Amino acid sequence: MTVYNRQTEGKLNDILTILGATKTTFFPFWEKTGQLVTGIGNTNLIPAETGGAAEDLEHDFAPHELTPGSGLHVYQFSPTGDHHLAGTDNAAFSFVAAAFSVGAWIRPRSIVSNAILAKYDSAGNAEEWRFWIDAAGLLDLELHDASASTTEIGVSSAAIVLNQMQFVVATYDGTPATPDVHLYVDGVDLNPTGATTEAGAFVDMEDTATPLTVGCGGVTATPTTEFDGCMAMPFICGKQLTAAEVVALRDIMRPLVGIS
Repeated sequence: MTVYNRQTEGKLNDILTILGATKTTFFPFWEKTGQLVTGIGNTNLIPAETGGAAEDLEHDFAPHELTPGSGLHVYQFSPTGDHHLAGTDNAAFSFVAAAFSVGAWIRPRSIVSNAILAKYDSAGNAEEWRFWIDAAGLLDLELHDASASTTEIGVSSAAIVLNQMQFVVATYDGTPATPDVHLYVDGVDLNPTGATTEAGAFVDMEDTATPLTVGCGGVTATPTTEFDGCMAMPFICGKQLTAAEVVALRDIMRPLVGIS
């Protein structure tokens, strides 16, 4: 069931205009049932958990309204119940020699190895990319060459802040030989040179059969590096957002998450 305030429609249009028309998928979380997450763009997500959860899915992992009257919601992820949003393998989420950006609003309760969005199945040797908080609490975008098991990783210069709502974005220019990766927190570029660290002889990402996951890496049967905390309005788009576009997205979204 989708319930949303049509007064937010103009802001959603503004967001989608900035994200562009290439491989864009945006999840406003306008459902309140916790049964299906409708994506604007290419696919939907299915809320999922395991037997470790305390209650049935609709109660234990149900979304909560972001701000009164907005009609948009936030999910509270808990690794104890393996809470995550399970997507599909879709060509719109693979970026072989192609630019892309990924982002979300997060309020993390843990900042030690927590995936935000990923297409990354290390157990199946089918990794493509992951946007996550690494073991040091830093924001990373990892590009992975599955055949060679090599990586290019961009890392933020400062750690994510615990228990605060913040807008996080990663951008990549689509040039595997000399990748340009930027990591933003609340509109501030924390990797302004775009530098990455290469491990092995990285050639490029590959289009694998790995599904998109929100709130974890791996696949829905065996989630890994699980997110712990709140998340709202995740998105993916097939272009490298500029610094000005990231700031514009932040400013449009701020009132929707209750930040003036």
